[in-house]
Amino acid sequence: MTDEAVRKPVLSTELKLRILSAVVLAVLVVVMTWIGGQTFKLLWIVASLAIFIEYSRITGEAFGFAKRAAAFGFLILSMIAWFIQDYTSALMIFALGVATLLVWELIISRSAWAAGALVYSGMPFFAMTQLRGDTYEGFILILFLFGCVWGADVFAYFFGKTIGGPKLAPKISPKKTWAGFIGSLIGAAAISWAVVWFGGYKAGWAFFAVMMLLAVGAQIGDLVESVIKRKFGVKDSGTIIPGHGGVLDRRDGLIFAGIILWLVLVFWEYTPTIQPDLAKRFFEAFLLP
Repeated sequence: MTDEAVRKPVLSTELKLRILSAVVLAVLVVVMTWIGGQTFKLLWIVASLAIFIEYSRITGEAFGFAKRAAAFGFLILSMIAWFIQDYTSALMIFALGVATLLVWELIISRSAWAAGALVYSGMPFFAMTQLRGDTYEGFILILFLFGCVWGADVFAYFFGKTIGGPKLAPKISPKKTWAGFIGSLIGAAAISWAVVWFGGYKAGWAFFAVMMLLAVGAQIGDLVESVIKRKFGVKDSGTIIPGHGGVLDRRDGLIFAGIILWLVLVFWEYTPTIQPDLAKRFFEAFLLP
């Protein structure tokens, strides 16, 4: 029996496990997104804590116990303030934490791993919960974001496996190809368009522009995590998701795409806001009436 014949069942089993766990996780996340409110905030509190833990696991002792504890404390305090809708205090605590950790680290070790842990775990929580808000538009907006990132991931995987070809960033992520990258853009466009169409909206050119920005942002997020894992010699961020690894392994693209969309809408027309719902601004700016 050839080595290829021996490997085939293993690959088939791994792919089945990846698909099954991805579907179960997607259904759970979509249901909690539909429920919204405090349920959705709790979902992202858990996700952010998992991201912090996995980021700390990857970086090991790069920023020590004291700075790790300080970063965790700032994260908890800012999320509590945000959970009770004291948005100004939450962002002030968060900004103070990032600034404190940056100064602390740059003076002592000329690094920024603790500040990175706070940013990497805190900003997705702020972004996703504010984008969701408590409206139907917020639900469709989050589904659009999911569709964009998940569509990019799925199409990138199958285009890369089927077509192969030149590598996108061989020194960072050897498995990524330009074919996969092009597939990610096609997948993001197709799935996100289907989501907004299902929600009863029409997509114009501005929609596809922001969708492309998010799809590219998701790919950059994946590459950034790969850089961090390579630096510390770690293959997966965790083992909590069968066939996929950790939460960071499944949320790296969503983290970057969500933060990008949040910042675009917060600063749209140079009018930054801490309002609890940004979905209306998105639909007015990027979708046709």
